[in-house]
Amino acid sequence: MRQLRSAQRKGSAKPLKDWQLCNGPSKLCQAFAINKSFDQKDLARDTAVWMEPGSEAPGEQAVVTAVRIGVSYGGEWAQKPLRFYIRGNKCVSVVDKKVEREQGAAD
Repeated sequence: MRQLRSAQRKGSAKPLKDWQLCNGPSKLCQAFAINKSFDQKDLARDTAVWMEPGSEAPGEQAVVTAVRIGVSYGGEWAQKPLRFYIRGNKCVSVVDKKVEREQGAAD
């Protein structure tokens, strides 16, 4: 994972911290060598990918629902709430503080 992610970096000799390896969809794909050959495949069922449950139970966590980032070209779908992440998780690449405040007030 670290080797795959480091290969994609430009000119940085500083090693990545563990939480930086997969903090974002593109970085996750780089770290696991997920490329376009996986398009339209069910990664939870495809034999090319092996997933196992983690050792920790997910528990009760606050999930933030926000609009996707970097897809302004998506027309009306660009503003749909199709991005989900766990509030406070440092592996989230871009935090939507405004939405977190709004959703935090509603909790």
